[in-house]
Amino acid sequence: MMIDRVEGNHWYHRTVQQLFRETCAHRGDKAALVYRDREISFAELQDRVDTLTWALMKLEVGPGDVVAMLPTATPDFTCLYFAVLQAGAWINPLNLLWGEIELAGILPRNDPKVIVTVGENQGRDYIDSLKNALPDLAFGADGVRSATVPALRHLVTVGATRGSEEGILDFAALMAMGEGYDRAEIAARVAASRCTDIQFICQTSGSTGLSKSALWNHRAPLSTVHFVSHALLVNDGDSFLNMAPYYHNSGVVGAMTLNLAYTGTTLHLMETFNPQAAFEIMERYRPTLSFGFDAHWQALRMAQAKTGGRFTLRKVMAAIAPNTYDMLKGELMGGEGLIASLYAQTENGPMVSLMEPDCVDESLRRDTQGRPIGGVQVMVKDIETGDPVRPGAQGEICYKSPFLFQGYYKQEEATRKNFDTDGYFHSGDFGTFEDGYIRFYGRLGGVVKSGGENVSTTYVNSLVLQIFGADFEDAQTIALPDPYWGAKLVTWVRLKEGRSLCAMADFKAAAKGRMANYEIPKAVLHWEGPWPVNQIGKLQMAELEAKAKALLAAAD
Repeated sequence: MMIDRVEGNHWYHRTVQQLFRETCAHRGDKAALVYRDREISFAELQDRVDTLTWALMKLEVGPGDVVAMLPTATPDFTCLYFAVLQAGAWINPLNLLWGEIELAGILPRNDPKVIVTVGENQGRDYIDSLKNALPDLAFGADGVRSATVPALRHLVTVGATRGSEEGILDFAALMAMGEGYDRAEIAARVAASRCTDIQFICQTSGSTGLSKSALWNHRAPLSTVHFVSHALLVNDGDSFLNMAPYYHNSGVVGAMTLNLAYTGTTLHLMETFNPQAAFEIMERYRPTLSFGFDAHWQALRMAQAKTGGRFTLRKVMAAIAPNTYDMLKGELMGGEGLIASLYAQTENGPMVSLMEPDCVDESLRRDTQGRPIGGVQVMVKDIETGDPVRPGAQGEICYKSPFLFQGYYKQEEATRKNFDTDGYFHSGDFGTFEDGYIRFYGRLGGVVKSGGENVSTTYVNSLVLQIFGADFEDAQTIALPDPYWGAKLVTWVRLKEGRSLCAMADFKAAAKGRMANYEIPKAVLHWEGPWPVNQIGKLQMAELEAKAKALLAAAD
């Protein structure tokens, strides 16, 4: 039997860590995590989380402190997420794909007391990245210090292979600090937590600059997992295949919070998404639940075509285009199963709308992102005047919600300007709202979705010019439709006199580590002469896109 959190809206009045402890106590011997064929029960998971919680408390981590993590999807980082919440602190996942520019901008703003990072991943050394991002980082016997991040006291590594260094605490040593924990003291701290407490700093994409830091209380992620569990009819026979990174909402909320705190279902982990590994997990364990973007399902389809792997997923959350919906429902799911299309934003924790399970209109299931979840009020407004538009007309999606974020951390002006005088949050997304259903058409202000990540084309321009300013006079980035990535970034550049365009391999090598991987353009093209503009000076993006398509097609 699943734990009943519906009666009296139990989920709405509790915290994530309170529900997690309830679930672990109720599930006991059931497998909570499966990682590399190793099963960890809910009872064992609770013990590990308590051990780590006690260690954090010994480091004087408590309410209001920030613990930043650069995570992979492993049991260690799963334990860290719940341990930070049990200690009463704020968790702040940071994107592993970020370059040093992003780290140097975000860390001083968020002011973490502890940074926990994977040591190495995909050939990149994250200790070196942090040293480059924070040049004043000093190491000593009592930890680390940085004048640019005054609160910082400890740097912890998970799975480091370079050996121990003074001032850096190994994760295993951190766990050892928590041995002999006081269960009653931890339980008392958890019991004292309130649903309106801040518990999460969630990074979101800005339209023209660095990621913003959105503050969540517990009602934000718990609203998402509550409504998702109903939309997917989750039951005791289900288990979840996680394909998302732990620095993304879908990994933290859709995987960890949903399964381990709310529904008590088994969570299967892959350190990084790999379609072949996903099919191996499906063959052995037959998971039924998952979440994915277009790129996930396209990669799985291509892998299945090569290997004939068995696709066992029958209930999925999906932020996908209609053509991917057709492929997923048809080729992968064989016409069966339940696809809950959604519209989500970091600022709403993140779910705004979701397809209900009993909708019988297939065109609505395919072409819309469902209905607003309970309590959310949606209105589409004219992007020029801010006035409400007629039903079905296109405009900016705006909403009021009891699950809204509590503002951008240390960015009061950025918070204020996103709300209008009627109290609606302006999403920056373009779409329609008709007969109760949302249709999402894309981001305003040049933000596109590529491989599941929001990418600002304006920000890519600024990074390209920052890195290659000696060669490029100007840059304009566009997004071309792509069946795999959803949107493929292509950057046009105007060269400075006497300069030439380097090979694409050299461009990527120079950008790697300084730009996030998803921000690096898939192609860089040379534009001669002035940019094409209309009579009022507005850039003609359609001409840039048409010429890029023609040039890339000729090169194939």
